Amino acid sequence: MRQRTPLPLALPAALAVAFLFLPLAGILARTPWQTLPARLTRPEVTEALTLSLIVSAWALLLSLVLGVPLAWLLARTNFPGKALVRCLVMLPMVLPPTVAGVALLQGYGRRGILGPPLEEWFGTTLPFSTAGAVMASTFVAMPFLVISLEGALTTLHPRYEEAATSLGASPLRVFRTITLPMIAPGLFAGAALCWARALGEFGATITFAGNLPGTTQTLPLQVYLLLQDDPEGATAVSLLLLAIATTVLLVLRGHWLNPQSRTDRRGRGGPEGPVPARPRTTPDPLRTTPHPGRTTPHPLRTTITGAVETTLDAPPGTTIAVVGPNGAGKTTLLRALLGLTSRATASPVELGTADVAAIPPHRRRIAWVPQDGALFPHLTALANTAYGLRAHGTPTPEAHAQALHWLTRLGVADLAHRRPGQLSGGQAQRVALARALAANPRLLLLDEPLAALDQSTRAQVRHTLRTHLADFPGVCLIVTHDPLEAVSLADHVLVVEDGRTTQYATPAELTRHPRSPWTARMLGHNAWPARATAERTLLLDDGASLTTADPPRTPATAGLAVVPAEAVSLHTTPPTGTSARNVWEGKVDELTTHGSRVRVHITGEPDVVAEITPAAATDLSLAEGTPVWISVKATEVRFVPR
Repeated sequence: MRQRTPLPLALPAALAVAFLFLPLAGILARTPWQTLPARLTRPEVTEALTLSLIVSAWALLLSLVLGVPLAWLLARTNFPGKALVRCLVMLPMVLPPTVAGVALLQGYGRRGILGPPLEEWFGTTLPFSTAGAVMASTFVAMPFLVISLEGALTTLHPRYEEAATSLGASPLRVFRTITLPMIAPGLFAGAALCWARALGEFGATITFAGNLPGTTQTLPLQVYLLLQDDPEGATAVSLLLLAIATTVLLVLRGHWLNPQSRTDRRGRGGPEGPVPARPRTTPDPLRTTPHPGRTTPHPLRTTITGAVETTLDAPPGTTIAVVGPNGAGKTTLLRALLGLTSRATASPVELGTADVAAIPPHRRRIAWVPQDGALFPHLTALANTAYGLRAHGTPTPEAHAQALHWLTRLGVADLAHRRPGQLSGGQAQRVALARALAANPRLLLLDEPLAALDQSTRAQVRHTLRTHLADFPGVCLIVTHDPLEAVSLADHVLVVEDGRTTQYATPAELTRHPRSPWTARMLGHNAWPARATAERTLLLDDGASLTTADPPRTPATAGLAVVPAEAVSLHTTPPTGTSARNVWEGKVDELTTHGSRVRVHITGEPDVVAEITPAAATDLSLAEGTPVWISVKATEVRFVPR
């Protein structure tokens, strides 16, 4: 339903539109339409128009050469005085044009700061010259390019460029093949606005470069001159400038000034979206013979220090799940291996017989799959998958053949010519994995590869991962928050808490003997810091105690008392006739569903989490605030020394 415009807002808005439109309507009304062609083809007008086009073109070129690097630095780096530099960039946009001209005179004029050296060393005088007009136009127009491009670069998430780097692309190739295509709408918009502003520049030009016919008299200056002797001619030339400015804005409208809408129109409707047609003038890469996978083994040996500290020594073919609470340093660990962070340092990073710690990230051959896959939106699935191969110099036909081989292995070959916006979440994750494997990495890093998927898709992609990681000849690290993924996909689990390794063990060992409360809770267990005694009693830190059937080997040992959540029984009355040695009272704090079970959080001494069936929860009439009795058999209480 379309919302009605409130009258208190509609009236001033209408006045604003009328205020802006009336002067422009005046130009249209006062234009001498009958003599317009003759007036616009006068020699002095065509000369001024030609000069304007030359000056604005040079101003745009200078703005691109100088402004693009400046915009990149403002958007992607931190340096002392950055806020001052950004203010300096925006200053010409708010300065009165004549003040800008005076500033140019004081900086580059004959008596300015740089003027005398330019004249003495190079014989160059900028004021009252065409070069001076170019400088004046560049001074006032370049900020439009810088600000537009900085905004485009800021909204472009660095993960795309980092993913390209991990696939072997050099910084220049990343900028040329990833950054530029993805910021093209912002770059085009900034360039068009910059050119239009340079074309219409008046104040700074007349102050710094003067009004010399054929030398500095651009079209706006011609309008100013015609106003004195030929007002109708001034109106006619003004109409020409108005038409040019309107055309630029219409071209930029929506399509360029809102690059996200352009991405959305390219296809967000899922796999049913239109499939780009394959070119018929080139061989179809889908018909090329697939390239067999490479099997060179690459063990991993590394020590990471800084914000994250751990040591890894894994044979080839090992899959390591990296788990830990939010902010523990899991992603920082991956970025340290990639060489993309200063917060942590990995040295050495031995992959096979090579130590890659001292070489740039793009030469390490460590493929990284971010959480959302970071597929390049302007490339098809086939081109995405072949990107790493092309970055390493593989010819296009062979790269496409190998890319198709991996897409086929992961069951998405029929989607090879679709763009990422036309893929479902599961399909995109498979393409991202194919892209990483096709690059023939020595080390594979997966950052929560299944986090964004629904349950059914997650199960399918998990099966795909399990199948293909079994054949991977290197080491794979998978960051995950899902204990099922950690147990089902990994050979070892690395637990990271507060930037430190608290446990590194096989899934079976981790399940039997979790060494931190967080690890136990992740696996669905209750865990309390405790101290063992000789009487099979575990003294908890909060003053409570639990009886265990398994006496600790060494009394007075600090560790964890661990009880599986499904081993906790709940009762609405004090339990009788039970063999449970541990019974205490509590109150239901929260009920949540956990798969096919109900997870009940109970406050008491100690607090405990129980997992029961929905039928049991109904029979007990559980609700928040319900008093309950908790019972745990001594045989279910395990003590894990730290």
